[in-house]
Amino acid sequence: MEHQSASPSPPPRSPPPPLKTYRLTASSVSYTKLTTSTTPITDYFLFKPCTSTPPTYILRDVSFTANPSQILAIVGPSGAGKSTLLDILAARTSPTNGTLLLNSTPINPSSFRKLSAYVPQHDACLPLLTVAETFAFAARLLVPKAADIDTIVTSLLSELRLSHLANTKLAHGLSGGERRRVSIGLSLLHDPAVLLLDEPTSGLDSTSAFNVMQILKSIATSRHRTIVLSIHQPSFKILSTIDRILLLSKGTVVHHGTLCSLQVFLQSNGFTVPSQLNALEYAMEILNQLHESKPITPISLPSSPEDSVTTPENDQAVDIRYRSSRLHEICSLYNRFWKIIYRTRQLLLTNALEALIVGLVLGTIYINIGFDKEVLMANSFVLFLSSLAPNYIAGTSLVTILLGAFFLFSGYFISKDSLPKYWLFMHFLSMYKYALDALLINEYSCLVSRCFLWYNETRTCMLTGGDVLQKKGLHVKQRWTNIYILVGFFVFYRVLCLLVLIRRISRSKK
Repeated sequence: MEHQSASPSPPPRSPPPPLKTYRLTASSVSYTKLTTSTTPITDYFLFKPCTSTPPTYILRDVSFTANPSQILAIVGPSGAGKSTLLDILAARTSPTNGTLLLNSTPINPSSFRKLSAYVPQHDACLPLLTVAETFAFAARLLVPKAADIDTIVTSLLSELRLSHLANTKLAHGLSGGERRRVSIGLSLLHDPAVLLLDEPTSGLDSTSAFNVMQILKSIATSRHRTIVLSIHQPSFKILSTIDRILLLSKGTVVHHGTLCSLQVFLQSNGFTVPSQLNALEYAMEILNQLHESKPITPISLPSSPEDSVTTPENDQAVDIRYRSSRLHEICSLYNRFWKIIYRTRQLLLTNALEALIVGLVLGTIYINIGFDKEVLMANSFVLFLSSLAPNYIAGTSLVTILLGAFFLFSGYFISKDSLPKYWLFMHFLSMYKYALDALLINEYSCLVSRCFLWYNETRTCMLTGGDVLQKKGLHVKQRWTNIYILVGFFVFYRVLCLLVLIRRISRSKK
């Protein structure tokens, strides 16, 4: 800690604004949701009505401006459209109408996602990691240079006032406000130009909520960042950290401006703010009356020098690529995975003992059991137990129904010759068919001439290993063919899973 000098030193000057500052502007943004109504069955056979159900407006003609180094708070009751507006600003949802501008240039959603950061309402951090480890893992993906990670984490902990909790696990010892600061810190690691937060003070006590807002105010002023957040009903202390207010009611803008301009707006509409309330608290109480009156038209502020420093046409400003390679990301994920596994030693020990006991039981049941007919009857007990599974699995979910069908048509319960011809395709689509065939070939290929069942004990052989394979239509050369087909199933389903994930990501980014 630094010692104070005898003579008072001048206050430190704020750092100059960075080259990359952005003003976010929304112009007449609307978002509608189509309503579905139940149509009587007679309408499908008789005349249909000529009227159609009008769409429901979640947002209607919302306009505002968010400037650098300032906090814009979207305020309103539940159902006012705050979260929907934030989703549109974060490029998670496309507006029905309207324009979003970044320094007077239309926003490119893919580029804006790299310039901005979105902090959801609910924290999504791993509880078994410490605060420093959580930041270090995210920083390791963004800044692969190991020498810089400790410096970045230390600086971020100091900025968020979490240095004394660096080695504390998120599951123990952290309050709700401190966990919220960890979530905010994760979004700050890539130094976003625009920070969007969905109700960062929700579920926090007044002191924790004020501490979070103080840190956000410090980030806005020190980093010259544009911060937009939603909040239900801020207290007077929290209002001191907010620069501008966007008051929403039923999806429309009631007021956009400062707290002082809100008081002027109320007075101009014939309302007097009581002395025990501030202007926003009183506006929330009479929000229905304000909504019925003609809302004020938002006035764009003149461009400040910070707003015209850079524009998104600069490719270096918007073309932000991921800084770590795919191999580096995989190694970081494995490092985090083993760290979590090590810290859940009780669960790890339980799973290991369970696997060990089951393996020993199954292994000792079938060790040196021989090949006589009594043993073959004992093996059929496994078939009986397995036959119970399809009926149980079939009632759980669609996935287990398909697995049960694959089991059923694999030849394990019903042979291929007993299947109707129109169900034969399911037999060849079942992955378990090829696994069963490979196991049968592996088991009986060395026992082709071995007799398992004698007629009159020693005179005539009734069943050999070759007969088992012949009855199933198998031969030794098919063993590796079945294994290759199983590998093909493995690759096919992994590729299919990857395509589904890519499809979901592409749809979420539209």
